[in-house]
Amino acid sequence: MEHFDDISLKRLADILLRRIGFIVAFTLLAGIFSFVYSEIMIAPEYESSVTIYVNNESENTMQKTLGSDIQASQMLVDTYIVIIKSDTVLNEVSRKLAENGLYGYDAEGLRSGINANAVDSTEIFEVKVKSNDPKSSYIIANVLADVAPDIIKDFVEASSVKIIDYALIGKKVSPNVQRNMVLGLLIGLFLSCLFVVMREIFDTRIKTEDELEQWFKLPILGVVPDIAGSQGRRSSGYYSYKRGTAAYEYNKKGAGKDARKSN
Repeated sequence: MEHFDDISLKRLADILLRRIGFIVAFTLLAGIFSFVYSEIMIAPEYESSVTIYVNNESENTMQKTLGSDIQASQMLVDTYIVIIKSDTVLNEVSRKLAENGLYGYDAEGLRSGINANAVDSTEIFEVKVKSNDPKSSYIIANVLADVAPDIIKDFVEASSVKIIDYALIGKKVSPNVQRNMVLGLLIGLFLSCLFVVMREIFDTRIKTEDELEQWFKLPILGVVPDIAGSQGRRSSGYYSYKRGTAAYEYNKKGAGKDARKSN
């Protein structure tokens, strides 16, 4: 093991470069897995939206100021959003959907797929509807736009709600395959680099003369050569090496012969 307390960036780079093949392969596999998982395992979601204008009407419309009217309309937006997500509105939407052949939508299920927000702090707000089918999201959003204004008028007096834009066929918003694939590549790269570095840290074997000198802080006076690895080949329990002009073969079991005597 090395002294990794004060490991340098150069040493860290050397460790990573030695296993660059493993790092690249693992990173690519992680990216491919993320792509396949996003395309096959995650159910797609589609989104359609309607935009609605809120108008605050007072009894003396000629006397009201434009600033106060806009401020009151902005305050009403939050109220309208709460009403749109209420059971009263969503139960009516569910009934209308059933009349159009879309069954299985209750108030709770519809509420989970609806998101409404004011547009840039104006008296206009946008209602977004998510569904697993592009046509369903489009139909739900438009039915909601038809049902909500009349119910809102029953609850909020001296105000009006007008539809600016009706919904179009839903656009795919999830999953983001490209983003997931990039995240998979980054996670694969991080995990592979972490594995390589941790493996090196916990590897207690001394593999080179430099590591031996660095660990014990002593000069190296000599190195025993690896005879079997450099001059011979280990096979079936035998070692061989050169001795003079004749070869000497040694059997691990103790039986050996000098090739010169047999001649």
